[in-house]
Amino acid sequence: MSPSKVDLDVRPLSPSIGAEIHGVDCADDLDDEVVAAIRQVWLERLVVFFPDQRLDDDSQIAFAHRFGELTESHPVEPHVLEREEVHSIESGKDRTDFWHTDITFMNRPAMASMLRSIEVPVAGGDTMWSDTRAAYESLAAPLRRLCDELSAFHYEPFYAQMVAEGHGNVWEGKKLEQLLPATHPVVRVHPETGRKNLFVNPKFTLRITDMPESQSDGLLRLLYRHMTRPEFVVRYHWKPRTLAFWDNRATMHFGIFDYEGQRRVMHRVTLRGDRPAGPAGPAGPAG
Repeated sequence: MSPSKVDLDVRPLSPSIGAEIHGVDCADDLDDEVVAAIRQVWLERLVVFFPDQRLDDDSQIAFAHRFGELTESHPVEPHVLEREEVHSIESGKDRTDFWHTDITFMNRPAMASMLRSIEVPVAGGDTMWSDTRAAYESLAAPLRRLCDELSAFHYEPFYAQMVAEGHGNVWEGKKLEQLLPATHPVVRVHPETGRKNLFVNPKFTLRITDMPESQSDGLLRLLYRHMTRPEFVVRYHWKPRTLAFWDNRATMHFGIFDYEGQRRVMHRVTLRGDRPAGPAGPAGPAG
């Protein structure tokens, strides 16, 4: 059976980004053809949701393994669970109410993330994802050509300080002892589809290389306003036992914090990525 013949129940959530996939039990030992079909939908829609799943940490890890190699839970954030692959995001200690792409401050950012809802507010606590591929493709041609030639530093000073104080975790099999700025292309060429997308985000992109700070700030503000236009964004209202699977290579996301005093618990695993490459190849040193 070819992936094109697998009959998935796919329900798009916007014209370009986001879809729910119904009728798939992610805890099952799925056929390779089903996994391949899910991957094709994911590559096209960039973030997919599987409602009403019966997953625990072990089965979430097993499902994620069908799509790639798992990383440790986080390069810097403390581990709070027995499974080193699982990062727990909990109300009271974790807020992600800013646009970001996971772990771009590392030379090899995560390829993908899988987030499972365990406890969510009845109202509030939604997450938004931005389609940075559609955002790039809708730029005026002269601006696309400019961005194709640029690279940017990605950095998180709070994490760098934690690492300098000895609080780095094991990441890609080695203890993280220093966190320097990572250099990535402003435009990333997707390694699976070959399509281009913007690869900057307000949380971790420090500035554009080889450009005065004021000009870098102005260009990045322009790109961020463009990337978060409503037509590029899907907003998802969580229900318990939902699994989200998104492509970090072509999205950024924002966890809305509007649930003060309510419980919200999510478990995330991430899939190991490669060094981002732009139209001219990788922007930074190997490693």
